[in-house]
Amino acid sequence: MPLDGPRSGGAAASASFLGVRRHPETIGGTAAGLPLGQILGFPTDNAFLPGLSVSVGDFSSGKLLADAKQAKRAIYGGCKMARRHFEQGSLFKRETQKNVWVARWWEQVINADGSIGRTRRVEVLGAVVELGSRSRAMNVLSRRRNAINCGFYQPQSTWCYAEYIAQGWKPAVLPTLKYSTQKHYRYILDVHLVPAFGNTRLCDTKREWIESFLAAKFIFGLAWKTVKHIRGVLGRTLPTAEDGGYLTHNPALKTRLPRRPITQQPKAILAPAQVVQRQEQLEEPARAITMLLVLKGVRIGEVLTLRWKCVDLTNRILQVADTVYDGHLDTPKSQRSARTIPLAREACVVLERLRSKETQPDDLVSRTKVGHPLNRHNLLRRHLRAARDELKIPSIGWHSLRHYADLLTMPGGGGIRPARTYDDLD
Repeated sequence: MPLDGPRSGGAAASASFLGVRRHPETIGGTAAGLPLGQILGFPTDNAFLPGLSVSVGDFSSGKLLADAKQAKRAIYGGCKMARRHFEQGSLFKRETQKNVWVARWWEQVINADGSIGRTRRVEVLGAVVELGSRSRAMNVLSRRRNAINCGFYQPQSTWCYAEYIAQGWKPAVLPTLKYSTQKHYRYILDVHLVPAFGNTRLCDTKREWIESFLAAKFIFGLAWKTVKHIRGVLGRTLPTAEDGGYLTHNPALKTRLPRRPITQQPKAILAPAQVVQRQEQLEEPARAITMLLVLKGVRIGEVLTLRWKCVDLTNRILQVADTVYDGHLDTPKSQRSARTIPLAREACVVLERLRSKETQPDDLVSRTKVGHPLNRHNLLRRHLRAARDELKIPSIGWHSLRHYADLLTMPGGGGIRPARTYDDLD
């Protein structure tokens, strides 16, 4: 490679070998006596190596610029690649009343402050009688470590379930739910789940533990449907931890419930004549609310928030736009619940009897003296149950009255849903 300008023969001869010598100390010593502009002087147009840029280092120190740069870890996909973790683990025999094989290994976890740490896991693989030799126990341990050594293992959080619910789930997820759902979730969490799993780390939660917990709840007297609700709340609180990387999977998804009992208590059913008899014993506004539930099949919360602007007695139409639960106004239960219902003649008579000359469009059809919605529990205790005791008929609630619309509006009393057309009503 030619150098710029004349120079002595020894220096020129030494400089001609700069491209083949490999030791930076030798190269630096040879080039120390040359002018800086003549060291490895490539043409400025880079005709023979287009796109190549050359930087000149400090040869007096005996190091090239490439050697002086700090080594960096290779990156893949814009993220630094961590060294692959391989865990061998250890195995020993614990001699107790029932000899068992016990395995121990290290796992990476996410600490409370977000840093990555290590924890030692101890797990009983099985009884010595069942597994037999040490080699078979090692095979079980190897299968257990596959999730860690496969290269796709993600560190899990050391958060306990109570800390996760209080600091992660309640502030982020609970406000997005309806008020009635929030109240139900708080009760299940405070009474059942947090006392049982509060001190359990999220990464240690197992499906077998959840199934044993649900079975114990059922054995100690909880209804099967209540046990199902407990599993549902647990299964809906863990997906947020899974999305945040605190869990690799949701252990509550594939849990099995206890066997549902076949023998159930018969439900109280009133004949249409008994429904009419009970309605005649009621006073306003409980009488009008009962008639709307029976005739139209609407929910009690939808009746209590019904406003006169949503009632069209001329065209015999009723629009469901709001609901109330424990004094909290909210939208209907679902998008399908915001609906328009045709009114029968009997329903129009009931509503017309409640309407006065001073009624405004935004007024509630049934309200307190200060204009607030009525309390469903007070109406049930003061009116509906009082009429039940007087007539000596089975006890029913607001939800049961809603389904009597099927018996009164469908031909033959065998309908499944309330009537939707005027032909079924008149």
